[in-house]
Amino acid sequence: MIHVLFSLFATFLLSTTSYVSAIDFCIADLKGAETPTGYPCKPPTKVTVDDFVFSKSTNTTPNNSFKSIISPAFVDQLPALNGLGISIANAELDEGGVVPLHSHADATEVIIVGQGNVIVGFISSTDNKVYVKKLSVGNIMVIPRGLLHFIINDGKGKATGTFVFTSVRPSSQIIDLALFGNNFDSALLQKTTFLDPAEIKRLKGIFKGSG
Repeated sequence: MIHVLFSLFATFLLSTTSYVSAIDFCIADLKGAETPTGYPCKPPTKVTVDDFVFSKSTNTTPNNSFKSIISPAFVDQLPALNGLGISIANAELDEGGVVPLHSHADATEVIIVGQGNVIVGFISSTDNKVYVKKLSVGNIMVIPRGLLHFIINDGKGKATGTFVFTSVRPSSQIIDLALFGNNFDSALLQKTTFLDPAEIKRLKGIFKGSG
């Protein structure tokens, strides 16, 4: 498993082209202005080992409709990623938890299962074919850039995983929130989704939408 992870990260690092490749590292000075190539480098004398480490307590309980917590380790949380063109996130899914259908327009995603059993799937944009796989601890799955995908905790107890993205700060659009978590007019929603008005009202109640 360690060899697989090392090869994965090595591939990401070698594929990036930035000023970081000319020096050992460029730890982000988050007080500086961000540019297309990243943040300015923190002076080496102010760099500490903590700049290379992301830590988060896992003893919190999800308090949302999805029963899941996503903890991003982007450059803002892990300054050592500055200029490398990648980012990471940790996921915790309670029993029955889900990361609902969503997409990252600017990033390919690699999912690494750390605990439990999950079902992961994505939908091709060319023929709407669905690719679904049940994964267990140590399994890795690639989600191509921009495609709708989901994760479901399919086992007993908590499931965890790590996501790696080919973007420093990947965008994310969740279908449920895009449709029912804003002021999208209900009449238009009915016409464009063919959902029953009562179901639209119910979903807007769950996701705090209006209109």
